[in-house]
Amino acid sequence: MKTFFLSILLIGMSLQVVAYDKSKLTKKWQHTPFELYLTAQEAYDMKTANPDKVLLLDVRNQAELHYTGMPDTVDANVPYRFDSSDWKLKKKNKKLISFKMYKNADFVKGVENVLKAKNYTKDSPIIIMCATGSRAPFATRLLHKAGFKKVYAQMEGFEGVKAKQGKHKGRRVVAGWKVSNLPWSYDLPATKMYFNFEPKHKNEMDK
Repeated sequence: MKTFFLSILLIGMSLQVVAYDKSKLTKKWQHTPFELYLTAQEAYDMKTANPDKVLLLDVRNQAELHYTGMPDTVDANVPYRFDSSDWKLKKKNKKLISFKMYKNADFVKGVENVLKAKNYTKDSPIIIMCATGSRAPFATRLLHKAGFKKVYAQMEGFEGVKAKQGKHKGRRVVAGWKVSNLPWSYDLPATKMYFNFEPKHKNEMDK
């Protein structure tokens, strides 16, 4: 009995992470209903301390994984947005700045399919990671609305945060998974790819 309670205590302690500095979240959209935020290093430490208790999701799209790689410890990829060939206008000065990314209407269902496939529940701790920390809060809010109980937003992303000054100003050389030298690879395990969890594709495979 003592061994059992000791095990529970150790699991609880290992799930505790250093609190992310919320003073860095200066914009309203960066905040989530859970108020649970992580650096890349904290996300890695949390996942590796409890690999079978914590679910790490990469919500970037397939092209991003193909060209920039993916963390070794990610459990599955479920894109929050997809790329397109349409230009996106900046609201203030109407300049062409980037390609539009359209929301994945099946995002929540895709995450639910991951839970079923990997024996997790909506009560399980989940970490959401995107490229730069800009999509993670939005994806997290969707999961909150769907009844998920404990979802962390990794706020530095895979590529990192842009430097605000110095010779590298504007480049993503601040924090992030890659900059923190955390393990990643260009090799993409087929079992972790979205086609395993995409509702339409999965329904066809299950027939």
